[in-house]
Order: sequence, then structure tokens, then C-alpha cells
Amino acid sequence: MAASNSGPISAEARAALGEAIRLVFARWTTLQVAVENEWGGRDSRAKADQFGESILSWFCRSKGPYFFEDLVDMMEDKIVKSFNADLDNNSVQDQLFSYREVKEFTCSGK
Repeated sequence: MAASNSGPISAEARAALGEAIRLVFARWTTLQVAVENEWGGRDSRAKADQFGESILSWFCRSKGPYFFEDLVDMMEDKIVKSFNADLDNNSVQDQLFSYREVKEFTCSGK
């Protein structure tokens, strides 16, 4: 599935998207458990913040096309490497749909 990436987004849209990613992360149970229990070590919170920045950067790149399957792969890789967690419950895919909806909303100017 190709991502709708029409180029760089405005600073305002980037800020809104960043905030939306933080809100989605706050509701992502698996990630919150990983951070609270320091599955990634004492710097688990910083790793989660960097993870969010990685997603924001992915959505804001100016070249394409990008595929959501690539984002899923990146997210799963980050979870495994940063938090020593292997997710088999479609957790990443569930979050991905939230991000896509948020990006479409913030970039449409609504």
C-alpha cells in the first residue's frame, strides 16, 4: 500500500503530526509497558522519544513513493532493537493505521 506523501509538510502540520504521534504512543499499551518496565534499559523513555521522531521523519520526507509496509518493517525493527520485544499481535500495524489517519488529517489542513 503506497503512502500518500506529496512532499514536505508545513511546520504547523509537522508540529501537529508530532503531537499526534506522541498521543498515539501514549495509548500504545505494548510500548508503554516496554518503557515503564525498562525493557530497553534505563534510557527506555529516550528510546521511545527517538522512535517517535523516526516515525515523524518518515512521514515528512520529501521523496517517494513510500510504502506503509516499509514503515511497519522499520517500526518492528526499532521495537526489537530498542526494547528487546518481538511483537506477534499486530500491535505495530494497529498503530500504523492510527498514524496514517492522523497524517492525512493534519496534512489536509482540517
